[in-house]
Amino acid sequence: MFQGRPSAVRPPARTASSIVCVPSPWPRHLELDRVRVPENDRLTGLYGDEGADADSGGFAAVQRGLNIARVHTAARAVGVARAALEDTWAYLQEREQFGHPIGEFQALRFALADMAAEVAQARAFWQQVAHLLDEGQPAESESAQVKLLTTEMAVRVTNQAMQLHGGNGYTTERRIERYWRDARLTTIFEGTSEIQRRIISDRMLPRA
Repeated sequence: MFQGRPSAVRPPARTASSIVCVPSPWPRHLELDRVRVPENDRLTGLYGDEGADADSGGFAAVQRGLNIARVHTAARAVGVARAALEDTWAYLQEREQFGHPIGEFQALRFALADMAAEVAQARAFWQQVAHLLDEGQPAESESAQVKLLTTEMAVRVTNQAMQLHGGNGYTTERRIERYWRDARLTTIFEGTSEIQRRIISDRMLPRA
């Protein structure tokens, strides 16, 4: 890189602990050094470029893309949680204690029932918001809500799945440990859970 010359620098990639749907190594970080951006290509303003309304402008387009990406993440979270539920369902019938499948113990049956109800609820909400986007509605608050609820649900369900698997769930012999890590990741990318709460609350209670 020559002094004073614009350039793009890509530092070494970091390897994530576990990502099912994203090629590893990930994520990558891009640094721009003295790169000039033409005025027409700048993204400015909170909801749009200067002189544009809330539904137009470069930054508004990015926001719309994020709404779609958050619903994608919600779908991924539901899928991870459902996989953990199905594996746990099978494990409770396979694993035996005191001469009986552990699925006969009421406490474990109730835990499985709670997991199933949470997954079904989140799946219905995700499909509802996806339909809103398909209809061309912005659904900004709804996208944040579904991303928040489904990803936090996935963390709870996979955590319970690991608990019901006992020590077996923590080993790589079972897929539960991977589901658990992947569920945790969904609460981070496309905006953390805290960011989703801020989006939702700002739409409900605009700042002065």
